[in-house]
Formats: sequence, C-alpha cells, structure tokens
Amino acid sequence: MSFPSHPQREALTGELHARPAVPIKAPARLSRLAMVAPDRAAEEAHLAALCAWHGVAPPAPGATWFMADFGAFRLRFERHTEFTGWNFLAAGADPERPFDSPAIAALPPEWLARLPGQAVAALHIALVDARVEQCGFVGDSIAGAAVADQAAMVFTDFRLHPDGFTRILIAGEPSPVVAGRLAQALWEIETYRAMALLALPVARGVGPQLASASEQLARISARLPSLDDLAAERAALEELTAVAGEIERASAATAERFSASAAYHRLVLRRLAELGEVPLHGIPTLSRFLDRRMEPAMATVSATGARIAALSVRAARLVDLLRARVAVAQEAQAEKQLATLAATGRAQLRLQQTVEGLSVAGITYYLLTVIGYLIKPLPWWRSIGTTAEQILAVLVPVVAALVWLNLRKRRLEAEK
Repeated sequence: MSFPSHPQREALTGELHARPAVPIKAPARLSRLAMVAPDRAAEEAHLAALCAWHGVAPPAPGATWFMADFGAFRLRFERHTEFTGWNFLAAGADPERPFDSPAIAALPPEWLARLPGQAVAALHIALVDARVEQCGFVGDSIAGAAVADQAAMVFTDFRLHPDGFTRILIAGEPSPVVAGRLAQALWEIETYRAMALLALPVARGVGPQLASASEQLARISARLPSLDDLAAERAALEELTAVAGEIERASAATAERFSASAAYHRLVLRRLAELGEVPLHGIPTLSRFLDRRMEPAMATVSATGARIAALSVRAARLVDLLRARVAVAQEAQAEKQLATLAATGRAQLRLQQTVEGLSVAGITYYLLTVIGYLIKPLPWWRSIGTTAEQILAVLVPVVAALVWLNLRKRRLEAEK
C-alpha cells in the first residue's frame, strides 16, 4: 500500500526505539564513560580504529548507536546531543572483589588515552548474584536500596575512587532483561547527574557579576530623584544601558546551560522513580541521597537564573524610566528653543519691516532727487503754471508706492 509520508516519519519512529536496554546476565562488569565536547569526525575514526584492531565491522558513517562483541568485552556506543556514551561490558565478577578487574581494563591503554572529548562521568557497575552489601564503599556516604521489585539491591557512594571512576554494585538475581534495564537506568542517573551539575560552576562564576550589576542598579535608582538637568540624566542613562548590557550578556552566557541543566535534572528524577526503591535499614536510598546532596546545587542554578531574569526586568524598567525623563526634558528644552526662535523671528520681522520702511524712504528720496535734477533745468513746467517743487511733491507718494510695491514683490519671491 502506497501513501504520502512525512520525510522524518521513519526517523521519528526510530527515536522511540533508540538506545534500547540490552539484557545482561549476572555476574557481569560494566564500565561507562560519558565524553562531552567530542570531535565527531575524530570520534568516528577512533571507533573505527578499535573495530579494525579487533576485526569487527565498524558502524555506518554518522551512526548514533552501535553495539558489537569484541570478544573480551562488548561495546555499546551511543551519541547524545551534548555527550557520547561508551559502555564496555564483560562477563563474570568476583563477589568479594567485584571492582578489581573492571571491563574497561580489556581496552588498549593507548586507544583509551586518545579517546576524543572530556569525561564528565565515569563509572564501574558490578553485577553479582550473591547478596553482598557495601563492598568497598565509604561508610559515611553510602546509599542503597532494594530495587526491581526487590529482585536486587543497589549500593554506591557516588565518590571518585583512585582510578577516577565512581562505583555501583548490583547484588541479587534479577533476570537478564531486568538487569539490563537496571544497569541502564543507573548509568543514566550518574551521567545525567553530572550533566545537570555542569551548570553549578557557571552559576557560581556569574555570581560576582550579578552582585555588581545589582549594586549599580540600586545606586542609579537612588540617584534618580537628584538628577536635575538633561546632561545628568543622559549620563545616568548611558551608565544604566551599560549595566543592562552586562546583564544581557550574563543571560546569554547562562541561559542554554541552565535550561539543559533543568532538563537533565528532570531525567535524573525520572530514572530514580523508575528504580522502585525500597529502603534498606540504616542507609539512605539513592533518591534521598541525591535529593540532599544535589538539590542545593540545582536550587543555586535555579535561583541564579531567576536572579538574572529579575535583574533584567529591573534594568529594563529603569531604562524606560530614564528614557521617559530624558524625552520630557528634551521636549521642554525644545519648547524653550522654539520660543526663543519665535521671539527672534518676531524681532527679525520688526527689523525687516523697519529696514524696509527706511529702504522705501531712502530709495524714494534718491529717485526724487534724480527727477528733480531732470525737470528743474527744463522750461516746460512754467507753461503749466506750477513749480518744479510742486511737481516733485506730487510725485513723492507715487514714487514711494512704486518703490514699496517693488520691494514687497522681491521679498515675496525670495520667501518662495
């Protein structure tokens, strides 16, 4: 049957079955490395080199999950968004000394030393069929519980031991399927716990910057009532804008890490819930231990994120307030300038009118003087029974009017 299908449909369906739990038959030893910031190409080449070393077919290029039997151990390789998980599984475990010969010991040391990335989590898990307790753990920090419907007991101290690995002991006789699911839940708890706590150094590192920004905001806020001129308000606005920029940079530097940390923390809580822990006498469960030790760190991360958001809101409000004050001051200053310009314009108009009047008088006088020089020597004005002065007197208003009309016409043309 044929029908149109979304191009991502197969990948999305496959995501439901990605990284499945693999049955593990006790006794067994498992070593887990979670590497962050790996070079994907180098990682792929490194895995191919290990496969070539043991004559195993390598995974297809770009594979995100791979599992193969290398003889002395089985490898489970899985890529996540931020890290890569390398799981090495070997059969057999000494109930008395379950961590003396870890699964990772079967790896070539030179290959292991060149593993791409940086280990954020490293742990050994030992599955023994005997019900031994507290094997090699520090007594004051041990945690444990009966799990999987009390088919097994889990013990750990969440400490780094001399080889740089944490240790988890699973004691009991769970079925291979249950043991595989239990081991996967435990290594995911340890990995996600480490990934969640990566945000703690970031939160601590940004703390002094946030304290400084908070002090600057408080100082600027206290100065606002005393700002009495536009220059002071502009200076305060520039200082406040710089502080707001620092807060935004802190937000940009931490938002992604804090968001990822919250997501990993939720995964830790979910995996702990899946264990179905039943308390053992005298020791805390894994959930209780992590709640007491991990929650303060996560609360610090959460509080730092909330603090950044609150400071950003405070800075934005102060910026808006100062901008409003600067805008009002600028409008008042503009009104004063406009009033000054209007007064200057009126004065210029009056001066122009005065000059125009004087110009009319001057030009009229000059023209009448010229006319006088022209008519006085001529004899024709005597024949009409008048004098040259009388003729000039009659011409004064006519000449003045013509001069005024000419000047007005020129002024109107210039104004256009």
